[in-house]
Amino acid sequence: MNLVNIALSGMNANRVALDVTAQNVANINTPGYSRQQAVMASLAGGKYDKTSPGMGVEVTSIRRVTDQYLVKQTWSTASAANYASGYTSAMSQLENMLGADGFSLSAGLDSLFASLNDATTKPESTPLRQQVINESEALARRFNTLTESLHNQHKDVHDQRNAAISHANSLMSNIAEVNKQIVEMQGTGGNPAQLMDTRDALVGELSKVMEVKTTDQADGSIQVSLASGQPLVMGSDASVIKAIPDPSDPYLADIHIEFGNQTFAVKGDLGGKLGSLHDYQVDVLKPYQDAIDDMARSLADEMNAVLAAGQDLNGNAGKALFSYDPANPAASLTITDIKSDELAFSSDGNPGNSDNLKDLIAISNKPVSITGFGSLSLNDAFTAMVGETAIKARQAESDYQAKQSMFEQSVAARDNVSAVNSDEEAANLMTFANAHNANMKVISTANQLFDSVLQLF
Repeated sequence: MNLVNIALSGMNANRVALDVTAQNVANINTPGYSRQQAVMASLAGGKYDKTSPGMGVEVTSIRRVTDQYLVKQTWSTASAANYASGYTSAMSQLENMLGADGFSLSAGLDSLFASLNDATTKPESTPLRQQVINESEALARRFNTLTESLHNQHKDVHDQRNAAISHANSLMSNIAEVNKQIVEMQGTGGNPAQLMDTRDALVGELSKVMEVKTTDQADGSIQVSLASGQPLVMGSDASVIKAIPDPSDPYLADIHIEFGNQTFAVKGDLGGKLGSLHDYQVDVLKPYQDAIDDMARSLADEMNAVLAAGQDLNGNAGKALFSYDPANPAASLTITDIKSDELAFSSDGNPGNSDNLKDLIAISNKPVSITGFGSLSLNDAFTAMVGETAIKARQAESDYQAKQSMFEQSVAARDNVSAVNSDEEAANLMTFANAHNANMKVISTANQLFDSVLQLF
């Protein structure tokens, strides 16, 4: 009887729909899960039977409810948010470092020039002269510790970059493997919904490391590339990202993409975590290291030049107060073995004459050339550095808050379409269960009709 067959098709279709609903409910708290729907279609009746209403219903497919535009928006905003997060974290660390009392070059410079001013009251005084040497040594140590801290942050950025690259390579390999599984499952008529969720999650993680773009392929796979076009994943093949050290600095690196036998240099903005590390290291950290080296070099050269023009208490030509390695001035800055009576405060050797000492004091206001800051005094240069860092840190924090908000909004938009709604699924359970029971009632009715027919004989 067609009545029974139609009802059986209805039972089977609604059973599948109940299974799909159960799967949705089971994954209501699964991050990144995309809810599914059973897509039903009516079965047509016989070709030559105009009185046939149809042959029932079938589930033609199980639809994965998703909007790839919204998914790609989460990837794009995740990349921007993670760039901003990495950049603001680095800038905040730098701001705290430069603002710490122990790293303040301004405080050290003030103390040194204060000791020089004190010495003008009695230029021949051994204690006052020794105080100048002590403050000079303390200032040199400030340069040493500050540049060491900057160097440690420089190395930390290098380590973070290597870790991010390793993570990205692992993600790309996994995306390529899932691509392969999806193609195989679609080829055998399976439902790759869970695999697609997994792949979306992997691409989402990759977008946090660097900005990516994707292209859907007819076989169900996706191609993944950098925003600047270099290939990352094509089908079941994945690239390998490598950091090539800079010959002039082992903690700086150029990024290269190796895909098969081809190598692509990455010159544009990487975005994401890698982009923030690169931009902070190249645009902020390295220039500041150069500027502090300039300050250390200028301090030593200016002080030594003035001292060389004078005479000490013994009538001898002035000796140098500071020494440094030209290749790394701030890290190597130190004082010489100069004694207090060898400080050339006088131009003529007269113990009470402090004309050369006044020239030393004048260095505090003398403009010197500092990379990135122009020509200004040493104290003003460091103050400008601290101020610039504070401004950049505030801007970075504001940018992070905005980008994080955009990311959260994009996730909410995606979840509004794809996430499981408990109320909706509860209604679906009732609807499909009632439809299933109604089809059972149809079968029961068909059986009663058949029994009634049999009783006629």
